[in-house]
Amino acid sequence: MSTLKELDRIRTQLGLAPADGLIYLGLGFRPPKLNAIAIDPANLPTDRECYAVAGLDVVLVYRGDSVRYGLLRKLTASLYQALPRRLMIVDLDYSRSAFLKTVGTSWKL
Repeated sequence: MSTLKELDRIRTQLGLAPADGLIYLGLGFRPPKLNAIAIDPANLPTDRECYAVAGLDVVLVYRGDSVRYGLLRKLTASLYQALPRRLMIVDLDYSRSAFLKTVGTSWKL
């Protein structure tokens, strides 16, 4: 089961959400945060499973030296389509970050 599928179950069946509406997603590892989930690069969540992040502030953390661009692009597109409140990506290897969505924007990937 995808970890985002489990988040969706918790949100829909139990009515719970991450504290402060913020979730950290680590591509290939679990970020050292309380509200953090590891995403397995070999088992990316489906577009439907990504809807678990709808309305949340999402920070996707990855290591630029080890993540293929196509994989990152696919995951960010799925997360963006899920309508998070905000979507930020952070590359730990190159110390770079980018906001793909902020409140009130409608940018296209």
